[in-house]
Amino acid sequence: MLNIDLTKTRSAEPRRGEVIEWRSGDTARGGEDRTDTSNESPAEQRMFALAVAPWLTQQSRVVEIGPGGGKWTVKMAPLVRELVVVDVNEAMLERTQTRVQAAGMRNVSFVLGSGRDLRPLPPEQFDLVFGYDVFVHISLEDTVEYIGEVARVLRDGGVAVLHHAVNDVRTAWDRIEAQPGRPGAHEPARGGYQYHSRDALDRMYGRFGLRIESVWTDACTTVVSARKPADSVVPRLEQALRQAATAGDDASMDAAINAIQAVGRELTDHLTPLAAGLAVTAPGSERYDLIQRIRRLVRG
Repeated sequence: MLNIDLTKTRSAEPRRGEVIEWRSGDTARGGEDRTDTSNESPAEQRMFALAVAPWLTQQSRVVEIGPGGGKWTVKMAPLVRELVVVDVNEAMLERTQTRVQAAGMRNVSFVLGSGRDLRPLPPEQFDLVFGYDVFVHISLEDTVEYIGEVARVLRDGGVAVLHHAVNDVRTAWDRIEAQPGRPGAHEPARGGYQYHSRDALDRMYGRFGLRIESVWTDACTTVVSARKPADSVVPRLEQALRQAATAGDDASMDAAINAIQAVGRELTDHLTPLAAGLAVTAPGSERYDLIQRIRRLVRG
């Protein structure tokens, strides 16, 4: 498992970003119980089989954002090496921990999150980041912050599988029209959807160098599978540009500029042999393959 300190016990006021070890006597409280996997709908079963299960191996390190009561946690944990669960709601972490302990699973750790980042998780360590029935309720601004964090913690070649609400399908507008006065319809914390277009999702993920490989749409939501490409400098460049955009002092800006320059050197190191290869290949598949590799390198 990752070197995260699990010696702390829950306090009355846990700090955001704190990794928490729950005492076995703690009692779960509040929230919807979504831990019983027998209540999966056929659509959810297909989603898991097609979008999630292919990425789960006994060597996988996985992050789950927003476990609810642990419905997906207890399904994924036996299939992977390590599972880190992040939630802004202490009660949901508590409920999930109770289920995990009852099942005898020992490869799961828990982080009380801020609602917009994945601290204190280390960079480039995880094979999969998964979140279902979570990002449908999160504002655009916080979703942008999260996607940046997802890109940060994924290893090269890692995959994000995240669930969003989309408004460029007719069923979305049927739902919106039917619920204008419903209590909580405009409040994400109370169940209101935060809609995006699929084009906007593509731009959002691309802003952090993540390449959308597939979407699985059901009614007015879609599950996006996006890879952090191992054959591109774009994720590191976007992270460095983000660092520059948020720099608040000279030291932070200098660090961002150094990161940008490092990406430039990496790009040169990769481009030099590829360009040399073009000079000695004849027209045809070999040359085309080199051209495609250059495109992926600089475009993501």
